[in-house]
Amino acid sequence: MIKINRPCEYTDIFREYKIILDDEEIGKIKSGESKRFQVSQGEHTIYLKIGYCMSNKIKFYAIKDRCIEFDCGNSMEGWRTFMAFIYMTFLQNKYLWINRVYE
Repeated sequence: MIKINRPCEYTDIFREYKIILDDEEIGKIKSGESKRFQVSQGEHTIYLKIGYCMSNKIKFYAIKDRCIEFDCGNSMEGWRTFMAFIYMTFLQNKYLWINRVYE
């Protein structure tokens, strides 16, 4: 099982991020939401997508009866909001981010 947390952020507050697992969309996550998904045991790759922009990709190994947690969000916070055009044209794979949460 995986759990994905997205904080409530001003940027993209009304847009959903697509959750891509092994190159297939498994769901969407809204601003301020946490979602859980069942995944098969084994190696997987996860990332987020919105329009033509996406996040970094993370490889992980899922184990039965264990929850792997991720935090995600938008890179356009603070001073970076002034660089939105650059992120959307040249840094499309860094517009969003996803990180694994380690206990």
